[in-house]
Amino acid sequence: PPQIPPPPPPETSPAWLFPLRNGGMDYVQDPSSAHFSDDPIPKLVREVLQNSLDAREPGLRQPVKVEFVQATVDPDLVGAPQLAAHVRSCIERAEDEELGEKVAEMYKRALTALEADSISCLRVTDSGTTGLEGQKWNALVRQEGSVQKTTAAHGGSYGIGKNAVLNVSDAKAVIYSTRFVCRRRGRVERMQGKATLMSHPNPSNPAEGLQHIGFYRLPNNQPLVTREIPDFFRLPDVGTGVFVLGFSPRSSNWIRDVVAAVLRNFFCAVHQRKLVVEISSSSSTSNEETAKVVISHDTIDHLFSEFFTGPAPDAYSYYLAIRDADPETTDKLPKLGALDVHVTMDSGPRRTAYVTRNGMLISASREQKTNPLAPRNKALWPDYAAVVVPSTDRGDAWVRTMEPPSHDSVSPGELPDEASKRAAERVFRKARGFVRDIIDKRANIDRFGDTSNLDELAHLFPDELDPSREGNVQLEIRKVVQRRPVAGQDSEPGPGRGGSGSGTDRSSGSGTGDANSDSAPGPNPGPSRRPNKANIRFVPVGKTEAVVAFTPRGDALEPITIKLAPAGAERESVSPIAIVSAQVVDGPGTKVKVADGVATLVPESQERIQLRVATDQPIGDFAVRVG
Repeated sequence: PPQIPPPPPPETSPAWLFPLRNGGMDYVQDPSSAHFSDDPIPKLVREVLQNSLDAREPGLRQPVKVEFVQATVDPDLVGAPQLAAHVRSCIERAEDEELGEKVAEMYKRALTALEADSISCLRVTDSGTTGLEGQKWNALVRQEGSVQKTTAAHGGSYGIGKNAVLNVSDAKAVIYSTRFVCRRRGRVERMQGKATLMSHPNPSNPAEGLQHIGFYRLPNNQPLVTREIPDFFRLPDVGTGVFVLGFSPRSSNWIRDVVAAVLRNFFCAVHQRKLVVEISSSSSTSNEETAKVVISHDTIDHLFSEFFTGPAPDAYSYYLAIRDADPETTDKLPKLGALDVHVTMDSGPRRTAYVTRNGMLISASREQKTNPLAPRNKALWPDYAAVVVPSTDRGDAWVRTMEPPSHDSVSPGELPDEASKRAAERVFRKARGFVRDIIDKRANIDRFGDTSNLDELAHLFPDELDPSREGNVQLEIRKVVQRRPVAGQDSEPGPGRGGSGSGTDRSSGSGTGDANSDSAPGPNPGPSRRPNKANIRFVPVGKTEAVVAFTPRGDALEPITIKLAPAGAERESVSPIAIVSAQVVDGPGTKVKVADGVATLVPESQERIQLRVATDQPIGDFAVRVG
């Protein structure tokens, strides 16, 4: 009988495999990275470092170390020729179906990156972490919307932050590598690639439709392990590596952008020795000004001044609050627990920043809709910077359930039901009160009923025990000329010249009487218009700054203008006062604009409003009229 030839040996080389679509969803553009499309480098840094901090090895005394390195990789090590065939299929579909020039150009850039002699790659690796053990590998590589983290107070509740890397990848592809220790098998190493394109025809059989996500793996659908992994992708220590193929930072200096993003968002983690970041470029074609930067507890002070020219960023003020101010701990609240509040006075952006226990800045907004732990700024608070950090992992985890996918705000609106939202709002309202009391205390603002010794006013009063004592001088007295009533404004009714009359406060009135022969009736001023603001207060808080407070009036809330002018004896000798900037420090979320020395705003309600204004000249030496 004829001999049957043995079957060919199974293919053992890794390849790019895109599953059949089989009538499933037809993806033209994957929307999962849309949350990170603007400012791609800062958002990539936030997501990557958050994931590394969340995977911190339990009990580790050393900081987590994350390295960003720009390098090049051999196209054959990542199956670039095969992936390029799938990209060509995407280009053909985009042009045949007229899906738009933007879509076609995106895949043409991918093809250019994959057909280069060497592929630009951003290598991001961490150490001091657990690696992708257990279900963490599948959550990162094979699943969408899955979250598997080590710490109880981890960030991320949507599982899409991993897609932030796609916005800096022309090839729309990334390689994942990990190393961890398993109790049963000891050391484990894995590597697998993932590409996110569009649904497209199979390059080898156009009649077949393929899904938009493909994987670089062995034919048995398994990742490469240990010795099968090229040396470029193997990790020297336990941890995780993300290799962005076709790295395109969309920046003239990506190293500077990474440093700035770390300083702005992870100043707390770096200062508390939880994180060290190294950034470098080993690419021979790199034009970066800086070869290597190390961000650590010992270098962060210097880097803030080196990488930010001009005024220091707000993050530097928050960093100083963490560095220099011992925390004050609030009372405990349901679910939230206690808060640690760091406050520095006399400098800063007059804002309160919320930072997670892992050390990442979430929000420093003044709007309570996005930063519910920020109290309303009081008019008499000096410049300050405050940082609020939950005292417990449980409280931190509860706040993180209210973060959006971009993790740059906190809102009870993210909770699933109205009862939970209202309960969260009540907790945040009480928490803001605790933070406000701490800032009041640091600003030396007394509460009602307290007695204060105003030493700065002592020189204005005589010494009753010794009237002849040096420094007792007679105060100068100046008589202020009484202002004349202005037509059209509210005034007290009084007798008219040459007659008497009566009428309402909204009309000119009418009456009869004996007029003198040399008198004549004055012009009718017309109906008076009720002022649109009442109970105006003007409090100087600096040489060129003051607080203006008033209550809006009227049924229809119309635009209100605020302009300043010298009053009293200086009204003619002092030049007009121009407002150069203004901001609402207390009251409903009203926006204020400044133009030609005048501030304009439209109140949202009749609640009292306080503005902090800056002027073009000193205002502490004379009276000011608010118009």
